[in-house]
Amino acid sequence: MEIFLWIIVVALFALSIAGIFMPVLPDTILLWGGFLLYHFVIAEPGAGLPASFWWGMAVLSILLYGADLLTNMYFVKKYGGSKWSSVAAAVGIFLGIFLFPPFGMLILPFVLVVLVELLAQKQPIEKAVKAGFGSLIGFLGSAVVKVVLQVTMIIWFFIAL
Repeated sequence: MEIFLWIIVVALFALSIAGIFMPVLPDTILLWGGFLLYHFVIAEPGAGLPASFWWGMAVLSILLYGADLLTNMYFVKKYGGSKWSSVAAAVGIFLGIFLFPPFGMLILPFVLVVLVELLAQKQPIEKAVKAGFGSLIGFLGSAVVKVVLQVTMIIWFFIAL
């Protein structure tokens, strides 16, 4: 039975990594599912994961949630977008998750950034598209950050055992 539970833990970790590229999978929640399964079901009573692990996971989980928003906003700004375009990128990520999964997180921020730059900021099409391209680079950058964070969390889990 314990081997079966460990297979589930590893599967949850693998699905969490897949969730970075398939936004319909709740990557952070899957990671926590593996942690909780070990702590409350597999580990001997009183011998689970230490408090420092849980505090570290809480901080890293907040960073995971912020990775999409922060990297997208940063790259929109870096590629010449306005403050309002950065906000539009963040709104696009949030709405894209729900309105057009799984590709909404790529398409909607791009479209909203281009529209804000064209309509509200009165920028030429070239500059608007460049800022929109920044939102795509931001998404890819956030994927790299999220992979690093999740792998760190998984390694920390196995070290904390």
